[in-house]
Amino acid sequence: MNNNSQRGFTLVELMITLVLSLLITYGIAQVLISSNQNSTSSDGVSQAQETARFVMSFVGRQIRATGINSMSDRELTSRTAMGCDVADLNANNACSFNNDAGATEANITVGPGILSGDRLALSWIPPSIDLTYPPFTPGDPSPIFPSITTDCTGATFPGFSPNTTIINTFWVSLDPLTQTNSLFCQGRLYNNVTETIIPPAGAAQVIANGVEAIHFLYGEATNLASDDVTRYVNANEVNDWNRVFAIKVSVMTRSLGDITNFVSTKQYVMLDSDIYTFTDAINRQVFSSTFFIPNRGEE
Repeated sequence: MNNNSQRGFTLVELMITLVLSLLITYGIAQVLISSNQNSTSSDGVSQAQETARFVMSFVGRQIRATGINSMSDRELTSRTAMGCDVADLNANNACSFNNDAGATEANITVGPGILSGDRLALSWIPPSIDLTYPPFTPGDPSPIFPSITTDCTGATFPGFSPNTTIINTFWVSLDPLTQTNSLFCQGRLYNNVTETIIPPAGAAQVIANGVEAIHFLYGEATNLASDDVTRYVNANEVNDWNRVFAIKVSVMTRSLGDITNFVSTKQYVMLDSDIYTFTDAINRQVFSSTFFIPNRGEE
C-alpha cells in the first residue's frame, strides 16, 4: 500500500510570499507613477515650447514685413514701429508701450486689456495693387504678388484705399474665454497726413493662448551716417522711431496645468523687465530672439 503524504504552505511561507508580492506590486506602481509624472512633465514642457515657437514665428514674420514704403508714391513712407509720441495712437492704445514690471503667479493674470509686459505697434504700407515680376525661368508664367488689404488677424479693412498705412498692435493680456494670458493682435489704418487712426477692421483677436508675458527692445541706429544698430532700448528710450532697424523679442509661455506634484520657486528675467518670480508647479519657458528689418523704410 502506497502512503502518500501531502503538506501545504506554512504560515511563515505565506507571509514571506505576501510580503514579496507587496514589494513587487509597490515597485511596479512606483514605475507607473514615475512614468506618468514624466509624461505629464514632458507634455507640459512641449506645450510651452510649441507655443513659444509659434509666437516667435508669427511675430517675426510681422516684424520682417514692416517699414515698407509705398510702391507707387515715393512721398509716402512708414516707420518700422510706432511710438506713443503720436497722440491719436496713444489715446487708442495703438502705440508701442513699455511696461517693465515683473510679476508673480498671484498677479501675472490680472484682467482683460491690462498689459502683461510690453505692447508693440508695427507699421507698413502694403502693396495696393497686384505686382507682376519677370519669370524666374524663361517660359514660366510671371509671378504675381497680390495686393494686401488685411490686418494681422486676416480681417479686411472696409473701404481700404491704396497707399494706406496699416498698424498692427500686439500685446498680452487675459483672454476671458480661457481665463489665461494670451497674445492678442489688432490692426488699424493710419492716416499719415492727419496722424490719426481709422476704426479697426474688427475686434482684437487671440493669436495664441498660454502666453504669460512679452517684452520688446528696439534696435536704434543713432549714427545718422549709418544704418547700423548701435543700441537696444525700450519704447520709452527711443530717440527716433524712424531709425529703428531691429527689434528684440522675449516671450514667456506656460504649460496648461501643473507638471509635477512638487511646488518650487523659479525666477525669470525678460530683456529689461523686473524679475518674474513664481512658486507653483507650472512649467514656463522664456524664448528670446532678434529680428532685423530688411526694408529699412525711413521718413
